[in-house]
Amino acid sequence: MAEQVKQTASEVPKSIGGAGQSVKIGVVLAFVLIISVGIVLLANRAVSDKETGVLENQQKRFHLLVQGRAEVIGTFLDNLAHQGDRLIKSDLFRLYATEIDGFDGDLSSLFGAIRDDGDVEEDGSSLAEQLPMMENMLREFSTYAGFVNARILSKEGEAYIATDGHLPPMSEEQINAAKGSIRDNSPKYSSLRKTQLGMEMDVYVPIYPPDAVGGTDEGPLEGAVGSLMMTRQISGKITELLSNSPLAGEGEKTRLMQKTGAGYREVTPWTTEGFLDITSAVKIDESGNIPFGVRPSLSDDTRQVYSLGVRIPGPEWWLVQEVEYGEAMRPINDFRRTVYIVAGLGILTAFLVAGLAWWILTGVQSQRIATEFQALASKIEEQKRFIDSINANIDEFITLKDASGKFTYVNNAFASAAGRPKEELIGMDTAAVFGFDTAKRLETIDEVVIRERRKETISEPIFLRSQRHQFQISKSPYCDADGTCMGVVEVYRDITEFVAAQEKNKRLIKSAMEALGSTIEAADPYLGGHTKLLAGLSVEVARAMRLSEMDIAEIETAANLSQIGKMFVPNEILTKPGKLTDKEMAAMEEHVEHAYRILKDIDIAEGVLKAIYQMNERLDGSGYPKNIKDGEIIMLARILSVLNVFCAMIRPRSYRGAKDPQQALDILGSEVTKFDSEVVKALADVIRTPSGERLLGDKD
Repeated sequence: MAEQVKQTASEVPKSIGGAGQSVKIGVVLAFVLIISVGIVLLANRAVSDKETGVLENQQKRFHLLVQGRAEVIGTFLDNLAHQGDRLIKSDLFRLYATEIDGFDGDLSSLFGAIRDDGDVEEDGSSLAEQLPMMENMLREFSTYAGFVNARILSKEGEAYIATDGHLPPMSEEQINAAKGSIRDNSPKYSSLRKTQLGMEMDVYVPIYPPDAVGGTDEGPLEGAVGSLMMTRQISGKITELLSNSPLAGEGEKTRLMQKTGAGYREVTPWTTEGFLDITSAVKIDESGNIPFGVRPSLSDDTRQVYSLGVRIPGPEWWLVQEVEYGEAMRPINDFRRTVYIVAGLGILTAFLVAGLAWWILTGVQSQRIATEFQALASKIEEQKRFIDSINANIDEFITLKDASGKFTYVNNAFASAAGRPKEELIGMDTAAVFGFDTAKRLETIDEVVIRERRKETISEPIFLRSQRHQFQISKSPYCDADGTCMGVVEVYRDITEFVAAQEKNKRLIKSAMEALGSTIEAADPYLGGHTKLLAGLSVEVARAMRLSEMDIAEIETAANLSQIGKMFVPNEILTKPGKLTDKEMAAMEEHVEHAYRILKDIDIAEGVLKAIYQMNERLDGSGYPKNIKDGEIIMLARILSVLNVFCAMIRPRSYRGAKDPQQALDILGSEVTKFDSEVVKALADVIRTPSGERLLGDKD
């Protein structure tokens, strides 16, 4: 028993000492935990307040921006309606509309139902006699005011005067809008619709009798006897109103939404269809507006955005301002990141204090950690040397630029090509290395890479040491773990020799095409020079119509190969001086099928083959070989159709002499149902240019 007491006594100091150390460690950990929890709570509160403030400011700014634009659109619509005042406030028109309203008979009998003896019925003869004058006044007004057309409608929505000289049937929507303007004694507006001319809408304004009661001071006029319908093309205005405002932030879009039946559509005048169906649910509040909040984008229901919409007075339109969810949250995320970094630093400071205490208590552990850090640093340095050794032996130029465009790393190949030490290049920007103009082009791509976080590959000519090089440059975003883009990684590949070889091949192919065209023309003595003139004018017209470089190259190839099928048409038909028989004409028209049979198995662009096959078609379907019409004929074939006929008319044939270019243009311009009028106009402009005059001068 005594021995056990001794042993217990000897162990007491050890137990006390161990308990004291545990208490100290517990106190340190409790201190760190309390500080950390407090910092996290404060950080969360600051982030929450920041988020609330940013979204409130975003909502206020959206409301001001959209409300201002809505008022501009409302003013624009009011001005459209008031443009009709010049006509409908005329006593002559008011009186005429009043007399029409009081006419008991059928309006069709008044303006066209003529008796067998040729006389108009007596009770409507006066109104019928005035009709041409009223139509001229309406047409002059429409032209002066810039409307596509205009009509005068009765209370029943029946048109009895129109600028287009006839009375086409009205749609149900148009009739209801006309009746609504008369019923409510106020202007009405139709939905937007896409036509060949662009976006159009109708404006309906009530017409009152000369003795109508009311006005600006007494209230609106009452007792309308008809309606003025004015159709306006407003693609440009809509596009202008939807363009980004200087007040709009990054990633923001202004969209115009229109109610269509039971659903909604986004108005997109810059697209072929003119509208995009909105598939996501649209919730309108009691005030008729779309409240600020997170919802799918109008144009893509897979993207989340913050948006706010305001109803435009008059038509069923809503102006919607959107910003990408990520862009709206960016300042909040930046603030959150900053706050959490500061919070992390605070917590780290608390841990450092705890670590200092721990160091005092356990110095050996700290020494071990220091040793591990030293080993890790050595390993990182070893990996850096390994990567540098790889980059030093790569022929391609490799650089890394920060978000401001300054180089933070360049490899040996880039430094050698630039003729400067690597250390000197670090901190320089692109303009200092390549010059201002080149830098401006490259930095535009850098902005896209950083903003959209995607890789871009471009081909760019660059001068190094006064020597021109063609580089293929691949640019990739360099982002941190949070996805924040910190800079751009660039890889330059010198493709100067490859591009030169490509250009040489293009020249060889072009020469081969021209030689083939000359061979084709040898089959017909009257076809000489036709292909060269056709190719030259086609290229100039395509450029005048602002076609892409790919389209210009394809139309030049198509023009050079357009006559290849005539090699298989008998010479007696090609050179016959008189009119061809039906059988001979059928044999002649087969040259298109011959050309298709020859070219279809060759590695040739689809657009070239289609242009050759369709160049003898006409807009009204009277061409060959398939009798296709307007919308089915591609633009390259429309151009070749006009140019082929033009070149044929200004050159002599076995059965006729050559025509003057202006005579040929006049003939083409008169055939509006067969030939594209835009192409004819572009051709008229081209032949007055020095290039056109040179081509026509070489035709002989």
